Amino acid sequence: MFRKHVVRLLGALAALTPWLVVQFPDIPWEALIPFSLALLGGAEAVQRVEDRKTETARLEPSPDEAAAAAHLQLALYEAGLTSSPETAKG
Repeated sequence: MFRKHVVRLLGALAALTPWLVVQFPDIPWEALIPFSLALLGGAEAVQRVEDRKTETARLEPSPDEAAAAAHLQLALYEAGLTSSPETAKG
């Protein structure tokens, strides 16, 4: 479950940084800046991994396209335009 929502979790933790400054005024806010940057950097890294996975998936043919091609091959075969469904592969 953590892997599915890691970007949301890191973003929420980074958003809590101002709240920490208000709730605990003794904490120097300058010390929280690297903490927030690390959280946002981690979220950015995870988002880039997800973007790469999405781009890879976009380049793969969809199962619907393969089914449509098979349907076309069968229709050409049934219409007598090809001698077998395999020869209709264009």
